[in-house]
Amino acid sequence: MKNIRLIVTDLDNTLLRRDKTIGEYSVDVFRRVRDRGVLVAFATARDFRFVTDHISPLFGIVPDIVIAGNGALARCNGEELYKRLIPIDSANILLGRFGSVRCASTENAYLLSGDYANDHWSIGKIATVITDFSEGLKDDALYLDGNPGEPAGDITKGFPEVRVVTYSDAGFVTVVHREATKLNALIAVEGALNIAADEIAAFGDDYNDIDWLSHCANSVAVANAIDEAKAVAGYVCGDCDEDGVAKWLEANVL
Repeated sequence: MKNIRLIVTDLDNTLLRRDKTIGEYSVDVFRRVRDRGVLVAFATARDFRFVTDHISPLFGIVPDIVIAGNGALARCNGEELYKRLIPIDSANILLGRFGSVRCASTENAYLLSGDYANDHWSIGKIATVITDFSEGLKDDALYLDGNPGEPAGDITKGFPEVRVVTYSDAGFVTVVHREATKLNALIAVEGALNIAADEIAAFGDDYNDIDWLSHCANSVAVANAIDEAKAVAGYVCGDCDEDGVAKWLEANVL
């Protein structure tokens, strides 16, 4: 295996266990990876503050790169490498098409519906605003999240600049800019850091990971991944609840 310079991993149900924790063994492996000079990127469908305000302080892993909002934003040590936003006028019309809105992310705020106030990682954070969304957004959006309603229909009809992201284990969908994909964000990272695709180890589990798993030669699906992700991955590691990502890294990178 070619020398790995960057590890990029999805969070929910990949690096994170199903209960949203990280095992101490995994934390130790990532510390050793960093000690070897290998860069670490966390890539998530969630708001970027989930990493900076929750994951890193709680578990002590501060990634070099954060790819958030399904690829709407990529930052390396605070420097912006990629960004694709939904214009505010379009975002506010699209919000009205959801059966119910779960949350929305802008660069300045994480807006959370009171119906989902059990999202404990964000409650009390400076950027979190509890809202019913009746007043709409005040900024362009990284993403919009919610229940599409019944029947679902096409909530993005008439807005070719956006797309819908679905998940295998959730009843909600996410609307992002059409060019907001984890792969596009990763390609921007590759260009900025002069890293080739075969120098990356990529880990994922769901539909929104398929494009970058296909892109990276050293791609790994966790055992609990959907079949479509396993089909395009070069390897399959252990289950997310069994430190599968860390065990693969220890065996193949460390």
